[in-house]
Amino acid sequence: MQNPGWEYGLTMNDLASGEHQNELSTGRTWPAPWAFGVLILPLGMFVGFIWTALPFLMSKSGVGVEQISRMAAILQIPPMLMFLWTPVVDVRLRRRTWLVLAASSAAALVFIACPLIGASHFNVLAVLLFLTGAVLALVYASCGGLMTRTLSADGQGKAAAWSEAGNFGGGVLGAALVLWLAQRLSLPAIGIAMAALMLLPALLALTISEPPPVSSYWFRGRFKKMGREARAVLQSPRRRWSVLLMISPACTCAAQPLLPALASRYGVDAQGLLWNNGVAGGILLAAGSLLGLLVPGEWDRRLTYVGAGLCNAAGAMVLVAHNRPSSYFAGSLIYLLTAGFCQARAVALTLDVVGNDIGDAGTWFSALTAVSGMAVVSMIWLEGRMYHYYGAHGLLWTDAAGNLLVFAIVVTAFLARSPSLRFSQ
Repeated sequence: MQNPGWEYGLTMNDLASGEHQNELSTGRTWPAPWAFGVLILPLGMFVGFIWTALPFLMSKSGVGVEQISRMAAILQIPPMLMFLWTPVVDVRLRRRTWLVLAASSAAALVFIACPLIGASHFNVLAVLLFLTGAVLALVYASCGGLMTRTLSADGQGKAAAWSEAGNFGGGVLGAALVLWLAQRLSLPAIGIAMAALMLLPALLALTISEPPPVSSYWFRGRFKKMGREARAVLQSPRRRWSVLLMISPACTCAAQPLLPALASRYGVDAQGLLWNNGVAGGILLAAGSLLGLLVPGEWDRRLTYVGAGLCNAAGAMVLVAHNRPSSYFAGSLIYLLTAGFCQARAVALTLDVVGNDIGDAGTWFSALTAVSGMAVVSMIWLEGRMYHYYGAHGLLWTDAAGNLLVFAIVVTAFLARSPSLRFSQ
């Protein structure tokens, strides 16, 4: 077993100082990995609300498609920039406290926003929901920090699977519940229901035993500390490989938002798309995330990450086989199932890079997530260009090729090493 200080580029003085002391307690049984499938629900509920329920409610209230699309674009900004404000979860308060405060604030904002759904309050509604997304980024960062600090390596892999299942499943169930309530209740009543759905799961965080945070300034001195932590990442071969994989074209699942646009080319109508990509797709995304529970904790997360991408490539290749409805249904469902698995392994890989020695766990978790999002955006753009020149097959082969190429490189690198190291280090 290697010296952990050497592996992560730390000195013996760093380890002795306690600055990077692992907060895990021996024999700890709580939180269980499944708890993070509950703690992430405030974010999952909101995502399902803005992607599915909100457009329906806005359209019902007389808002035009152009304004609805503008709202959708505005609400994508907080996830892209969350690394700018999520560092606050690593200072002053416990991460569990930040999580509850963020969920409570988000619930209050949604409660205020729901009665304003309509064309006459569009700007105010956009501001309120933008703030909600920004606040919920703290829930995501807090969950990442808690997973890093309270779970073993094996527990982190399982928690990553539960977290993504809660995120996807919460989105599907939340959207379905709001749409059901929309047929029976007023907008203020829907606001109350949404607020409760977002707040109650977060209260589970209060049951987690978490030590007080190390005394730290809000800003002064933090950049110097984060610089040391960045050097630790760069000095570790394991972490360098992991970060490279996170910005590679593997596991981006970039064709996922493009699949509905291809449905008509396979002869699939709107009703089939609703049930296949909507209801069944949401369930399969959550189920695919739970496949991460089957991955042994001692397996190398880099290899399982590219393995998940290889599985995802299979879905794209089924879609290439034939231009008929059966190929679309089979291929897209395989793609969505494996996309959930990819997301779970992506979270597990991110936790592996953060490690137990980095103090600003929540900061790095959200920053690395934002960095990996750049690869997704790049692949979506590239696949769009390939569609322009070569049609649907060009798009899908590009998506599959990214996974196949990275898988081949990583497997070749692992096979070149000692067999005893393939699932270790």
